[in-house]
Amino acid sequence: MDISGKRMLITAGALALGGVLLMLRLMFINLNRDYYLRYDLSAPHKVTVVRSYGNIYDRGGVPLVNRRERYIAVINPETADRAELGEHIVDKEKYDSCIDGTALFLCETDTPDLKSVSVIEVKERYSDDFSAPHIIGYTGEKGGVCGIERACDDILRQPAGTVTLSYSVDAGGNMLEGEGLSMSYESAYYTGVCTSLDFAVQQAAEHAMRDVDKGAVIVTDISTGEICACVSRPEFDPAHPEESLDSEGAPFINRAFSAYSVGSAFKLITAGAALEYGISEEYSYDCRGKINIKGIDFSCHRYGGHGRLDMRRAMTESCNPYFIALGRDIPTDVLRDFAEGAGFGRGTRLGNGIHSAPGYLPTLSELRVPAEKANFCFGQGKISATPLQINLLTAAIAGHGQCPSPILIKGKTVRGTSPALSAAPAFTRVMKRSAADSLKSFMISAMYKENSAAVPEFTTGGGKTSTAQTWTYNEDGTEKMNCWFTGFFPADEPMYAVTVMIE
Repeated sequence: MDISGKRMLITAGALALGGVLLMLRLMFINLNRDYYLRYDLSAPHKVTVVRSYGNIYDRGGVPLVNRRERYIAVINPETADRAELGEHIVDKEKYDSCIDGTALFLCETDTPDLKSVSVIEVKERYSDDFSAPHIIGYTGEKGGVCGIERACDDILRQPAGTVTLSYSVDAGGNMLEGEGLSMSYESAYYTGVCTSLDFAVQQAAEHAMRDVDKGAVIVTDISTGEICACVSRPEFDPAHPEESLDSEGAPFINRAFSAYSVGSAFKLITAGAALEYGISEEYSYDCRGKINIKGIDFSCHRYGGHGRLDMRRAMTESCNPYFIALGRDIPTDVLRDFAEGAGFGRGTRLGNGIHSAPGYLPTLSELRVPAEKANFCFGQGKISATPLQINLLTAAIAGHGQCPSPILIKGKTVRGTSPALSAAPAFTRVMKRSAADSLKSFMISAMYKENSAAVPEFTTGGGKTSTAQTWTYNEDGTEKMNCWFTGFFPADEPMYAVTVMIE
């Protein structure tokens, strides 16, 4: 065979081999077409870069999440203006690691006004000015973990808002120049849940508690039962909850819904039970600094005692021996039933997974022990309650004996407008109007003592302070106390019940 024949044979063999390899390659692509479809130049490449969830609003339509906008730049390294981007990139580390490549990447910027790249405006769910984390809760990979994020997960997650990018790529996955970039939006920001919180009241309560290490505040609208503010300290960052897992002070506990020793605020129950039983507010007792119950002395906080007191002055002076003496004249079952009727010993469900603790209400057999009943009458011993329970008692006193059912979640809403499934206010009578009005008057007197030179021409509210023993001690031997205040305002036609507890 001459040289030309050999060349033709080699060429034919090479062509045949190439054809076989091409056929094998096509077979491989067909078997793996799900992978290679990404680089099909006949269809745009699509990727969801942002997924958002429904909003959570206060009762006036103010958003409590998604309050801050973020700007995400879609950067093609081959066409981006590096000088322009260098001045506005937020995530410098990611930018530096990707800008010398060829693949499209996303990076946060501090402005939407960039000429060389496309910018996506998205909402940051938990921004630096977040409020009420113990009520809002936070989300995880599978949805809401706690709070309203969990309780209303089915509403907030359906439908999810998305931003989808569409662009053409070459076989290497690189964006083709000249093909352009398009974005499609599906917003879920305006579909969401309306809560009872009032953003302005919540902010004021959080500001008031800014220097408190451990404690709680709860504010309720007396006319509706809506919880307008709920603060628990310490807080956690819902954007980075993992950072609080090992923090001191148990920041994930909602102290407004947790039970604590009550102290003198419980004297409102003893006085209320006495009035309901028919004992006059003129009931008199001469406090000499202590009272003896079956061989056990119970001391007054004032050395030497307060002298002769009626019920109003006893509440104003917060005299322990007076209320122990008063309790002796109230049948034990009447006293306990009144406390139970006022909500003590019962938990409250405020939403799926959102519960307020029941606290502890001593049993009738426990209260038949004279010393235990004596402690009970001024809020010591085994009795415990949540700030929410004390707050609802205050609302009932200010509301002529009608206790509102607490409302936290009002219903589904669109753009923060009136919720479609709004919960209607509900009330339960827990004491006679006459008893409630007397207690209300006592609380006003407790805030503005007759011997005070600061009594205004009209009183702005009523309240009761309380200091509860915890039976735990500091290193120097002094006992740790839970300090309370509960009250209402304005005095004449109360609108809000406010309860503060500092642990």
